[in-house]
Amino acid sequence: MDEPSSPAIEALGLTKRFEDTVAVAGVDLRVGPGRVHGMLGPNGAGKTTLLTMLMGLVRPDAGSIRILGRTREEFGARVLDGVAGFVESPRFYPYLSGRRNLTLLAELDGGPAASRIDEALELVDLRDQAGAKVGGYSVGMRQRLGIAGALLRDPRLLILDEPASGLDPAGMRDMRALVARLAGDGVTVLLSSHDMGEVEELCDDVTIMRRGGVVFDGSMERLRERAPDPAFRLATSDDERALTMAGDTPGVAAAVAGRELIVHAQREHLDEYVIALGRAGVAVRRLDLESSPLEALFFALTEAEEPKEPAPDVPQEVAP
Repeated sequence: MDEPSSPAIEALGLTKRFEDTVAVAGVDLRVGPGRVHGMLGPNGAGKTTLLTMLMGLVRPDAGSIRILGRTREEFGARVLDGVAGFVESPRFYPYLSGRRNLTLLAELDGGPAASRIDEALELVDLRDQAGAKVGGYSVGMRQRLGIAGALLRDPRLLILDEPASGLDPAGMRDMRALVARLAGDGVTVLLSSHDMGEVEELCDDVTIMRRGGVVFDGSMERLRERAPDPAFRLATSDDERALTMAGDTPGVAAAVAGRELIVHAQREHLDEYVIALGRAGVAVRRLDLESSPLEALFFALTEAEEPKEPAPDVPQEVAP
């Protein structure tokens, strides 16, 4: 079995092809125990396909997976003992209540799962709506019910695909608090998202995917070190002069974007620049954050031009 310091997830060379499309191309992934690890990327990057392979829902065409120190070859279906979560949107019987759906899940799982239903509903703030039919739930409520169902297993590893999807701001706040609480209790959390703000607030580590491959893998600290200056959208009474002054101000770069300027600068340099504009008689009419440093890096990593080299051949032999 796994040692406390061994990875909760260790995947090497994972590859999956659907006909002529390589959805996941030779991905390595290591998730440390007790960490909140984000998988970030635009739609179509391969995040969901990778999660389905980790959950045993799809077999990889190549590569190996070790979950909580176990492999499917050694343990069969028991490889997912201690693992819970959902991929894509969680599904329930719409004509049954939330509580009845959880009861059925608990019966399938057996053991003490049924005794955790009330606690799970309380944790996801659904206890008052537990008697209502799921067909009347909002998207966000079904997301929370999916997490409640996962918590019935008292997981050591929780895998969540876009858990904040459909949540209002209060729901997202509560979701982040729940993930932080679970991680504080020693649960390893792997979650996918296309929202850099969500990942930045929640995660210790992040894997960024693009077109089936990994373009960054490491800690949030390492990602922040690589991030460029934030971008601001600026409108003034004299944009031509403001552009010239940007070139004369250390730490500030500007470019024309339509009828406004896009200014790249750290906040202390931006402050100096704005003060200089005012002293020069150039009125600042609009100054908005266009993109945070991490958002700018995310777009740079995921919107780069297609590589000229052809995609690698994928072995056709299906892993057991």
